[in-house]
Amino acid sequence: MRIRKKTCMILLASATAFLTLYKATGSSSQAAEKTSDTRPAAVTIAKRGDLASRITLSAEFRPYAEADLHAKVAGYLKSITVDIGDQVKAGQVIATLEIPELKDDINRTTADYHNAKLDYDRISEVIKRKPGLLAQAEVDKAQATYEIAKANMEHAKTLLDYATITVPFDGIVTKRYVDPGALIQASTSSSTQTLPLVHIAENTLLRLDFPVPEAAVPQIHVGTPVQVTVQSTRQVIPAKVVRTTGNISDNTRTMETEVDIDNKDLRITPGMYATAVIDLEQKNNVLALPVQAVTMGDKPNVWLVNGQDEIEERPVTVGLQTPDKVEIMQGLNEGEQVIFGSRGSLAVGMKVIPKLVGEK
Repeated sequence: MRIRKKTCMILLASATAFLTLYKATGSSSQAAEKTSDTRPAAVTIAKRGDLASRITLSAEFRPYAEADLHAKVAGYLKSITVDIGDQVKAGQVIATLEIPELKDDINRTTADYHNAKLDYDRISEVIKRKPGLLAQAEVDKAQATYEIAKANMEHAKTLLDYATITVPFDGIVTKRYVDPGALIQASTSSSTQTLPLVHIAENTLLRLDFPVPEAAVPQIHVGTPVQVTVQSTRQVIPAKVVRTTGNISDNTRTMETEVDIDNKDLRITPGMYATAVIDLEQKNNVLALPVQAVTMGDKPNVWLVNGQDEIEERPVTVGLQTPDKVEIMQGLNEGEQVIFGSRGSLAVGMKVIPKLVGEK
């Protein structure tokens, strides 16, 4: 009887110990499971700052003005005083032509002019002294002969002046096509295929033109600031839009836009490439998030980490967008934490350990 009672007490003690151990094990297991559901998550903080929407366009420098210099009259090249790389000034004589027949024309027309003038002066003197002595027809003929002779002489002198080639604007000789002794043909129309003497380019002032996409055209006007970076020298030049075509190309759906770049120090060579950065819209002190923290689409939203460190989906209204930032107009307060980057391993309602982007 005593043995049986003792056995029951031992069994009861064992059962109590087992239940206590089971409860402890269950509680530890639940705590471990709860801890395993809480994971680190990259977050960023909604902050205020300045945003600017901008476009970056490729461009190429070209001379402000350039021209092939042709001769207007035919002749043999007597002299040429410039070569490639020479700086020239407007009005400078760079070449002369030898045209013997024009000199003969000058001599002939000058003699005709003097004879006609002498005859006309005599007749004019007679008319003054004795009005009506000569028929009016003779007076008119003498006057016409005089005026024709004068025009012929001036025309011959003008053609001879064309034998002297001058520069129309300041610039540099970028190409020389002929040497002394070459026969130069007259270039009197665009359809005439004649060889120019030299090519002149103005390089102290350059044009930088670039195509502006159709979507950005409404924000582009004369005076719009442009930041120009010369790719080969890394020189950064502030500039402004000085002219546009005011028309969108049917082929490219872009509008040609130009800025002028001062190049008096000749650091930039025409043909160099550059990038033109244009700020289309600027907003200051606005609430913004990195683009990696906002899901765009018809209903933009963010995943907010609330005060209990739980993920909460929050719809937001977005405004200005840049390549790396998005303006948050409604739905979020400054300083709130938002999930940054991929949401693949997370879920709404999950408890997380927020880790600011950049923290280790």
